[in-house]
Amino acid sequence: MNRTLPRFLVLSSLGVFATSVSANTVFDTIDLDFSGQLRVSTDYLYDGNDGGLNASSNASRLGLNVSHAINENLTVIGKVEKQIDLSEGSGSFGSRDTFLGLRGNFGTLRVGYMTSPTMAMLSAVEEFRDRVGDGRNMLRRGAMNLDRRYRNAVHYQTPNLNGLVWAVHYGTNEAGGATVDNEQDMLGTSLTYKTGEWTFAAGYQQDNRNLGETIKGTRFSAIRQGDGWRVAGIVQRVDGLAEGDMNGWLLTGRYQYSEKVWLRAQVGARSYDQQDNESQLITVGFDRNFTSQFTWYGMFTMTQNDDAAVASVTEGGYGKNLVVVPGEDPFAVSSGFIFKF
Repeated sequence: MNRTLPRFLVLSSLGVFATSVSANTVFDTIDLDFSGQLRVSTDYLYDGNDGGLNASSNASRLGLNVSHAINENLTVIGKVEKQIDLSEGSGSFGSRDTFLGLRGNFGTLRVGYMTSPTMAMLSAVEEFRDRVGDGRNMLRRGAMNLDRRYRNAVHYQTPNLNGLVWAVHYGTNEAGGATVDNEQDMLGTSLTYKTGEWTFAAGYQQDNRNLGETIKGTRFSAIRQGDGWRVAGIVQRVDGLAEGDMNGWLLTGRYQYSEKVWLRAQVGARSYDQQDNESQLITVGFDRNFTSQFTWYGMFTMTQNDDAAVASVTEGGYGKNLVVVPGEDPFAVSSGFIFKF
């Protein structure tokens, strides 16, 4: 009998077993969480003169979250998230939150490319994030952008101290590459307090990415959440813009109509010091939750613009840009699906 082959199979099996045991020993202490959202919608977009049917991906994403407990008081955390466009077949790794950090009794420290504190404030208030009618249609445009992920950033957040949480976020260089002067840096911070049904937050951002110019913005928000309902609001001021200082606000609400159906609405506005540059937004819709992972929604949104204003209905994570002629009033009708996993 040829004993070489059986011996080889036994040794190979033992090798596979030993490798498996070794891998399991290592990965037993590492928590890997693969997650994502697949989002698609069909939308009729009207720019004030013409309209057409569109399909969009609405910030679909894939992500990998990693954690490794060093001891009971210290955990390594990491994340890599990729945005994908299901409607046009594109995407890139690291286009969303991507970082490595530590979490412990001292709080959380992260380094990488991450959501800023002021961006997190609007996300918490928003009812139509990453859809048409997103609140960023009012509160973000061009250099007026408090909804950013900073490049080359360091982020620290305190633990919850009797409902109080402080976050500070510093981006060393928005231009990319190495720097010896930090002239294109960014600084953001927020303070959040939660008590009972209420959550209050205040945030500040200083943006030096345009050489010779400094743009400063502040936000204040409040959220009240009850059983089957929520109301929220946020106000914003940005100084140092070419269009003049800007003021904006957004009010949002949701109501649980039935076990599976939520009704949602939000209104907002912005104005600049510049004359005839004011805009208003209204968005209404419903979500039908078939399961905790799968949702169908329908909605309508429209913007009204003064003669010099160009606010759209597709800013934010919708995925396609509807260019608006100054003074025109765009609107959109949308129906879509969201699958979370």
